[in-house]
Amino acid sequence: MSQEIIIQSQPRAWLENSILQPYVSLYGAHLRRGRYAPSTRRVYLCCIAHFAHWLTEEQCGLSEIGEALVARFLSEHLPTCSCPYPVRRLQHELRAALVQLLEVLRVDGVGVPDPAATTAVVQELARFDGHMRDVWGLADSTRRQRGRIVREFLLAHFGDQRITLSKIGATSVRRFVLGDPGRSPGTIRVTGGAIGCYLRFRSMSGDRVGELMAAIPRAAHWRLASLPEVLTDIEIDELLRSFDQPFPSHRRAFAMTRCLIDLGLRSSEVVNLRLEDINWADGTIRLIGTKGRRADVLPLPSATGSAIAVYLREERPQTSNRAIF
Repeated sequence: MSQEIIIQSQPRAWLENSILQPYVSLYGAHLRRGRYAPSTRRVYLCCIAHFAHWLTEEQCGLSEIGEALVARFLSEHLPTCSCPYPVRRLQHELRAALVQLLEVLRVDGVGVPDPAATTAVVQELARFDGHMRDVWGLADSTRRQRGRIVREFLLAHFGDQRITLSKIGATSVRRFVLGDPGRSPGTIRVTGGAIGCYLRFRSMSGDRVGELMAAIPRAAHWRLASLPEVLTDIEIDELLRSFDQPFPSHRRAFAMTRCLIDLGLRSSEVVNLRLEDINWADGTIRLIGTKGRRADVLPLPSATGSAIAVYLREERPQTSNRAIF
């Protein structure tokens, strides 16, 4: 029993008294490699315990365990399940847990072979997924997404034939990534990333894929490319008027807001202002450590300076700290 997964006594007994008992620790290790959260690993192990209890009741052997037996468990047993509490009965949890169990058993040569695993594409995808998991340490969601895209790519070029990358041209790679007219830049980026990931995997296996890698189009997809939304003049006036009603630290909040509005400062620049940064005689304010990594001197508007002065005189506590806010 995996020491990292603690389950209740009944499911534990079902596992320990079943034909799956030798594989419990392997199953736990498999989930840890897949970076499943501890809570998910506990749920999955309880699901496997339910399945193990049913196997015992049905007197099934290890050699019978496969997709057909799992389907029978889900479609015939689950709707009429009367197994004692505590037992997991959610079909999506059971299905997900049992998919992982089949992987563990097949790695050990146990159970009914996957009938689809005889095709070249499926075998290639299994090797690719194992590399993403064990060498690159990619998350399950990333591996599933990339595996799905690479599967479409390989089936489109090879079908059920042997995979030979030398038969693929740069034009074919580019056409697959770009897809139909109108494909969004985000989709092109994700598709190109998946194909690039697969080609790097093949490169590590000794294939020459430089020309194919260079053919992957790079779609422009800038974050925040559109103009940012800003407050209208009316909304700004309403915001400033909201400070007329007293509330705790309202002078501090008003002064900080004026810095944001009048000077266009970032929030980090406001909170980093110090008393020595304001030159009251010259009517300027100095910004140090800005995003541009330089010191800037800006004119201090009278409304902003007045708001800061009122806060300093009437609300700021007595302290040796030189930060204004």
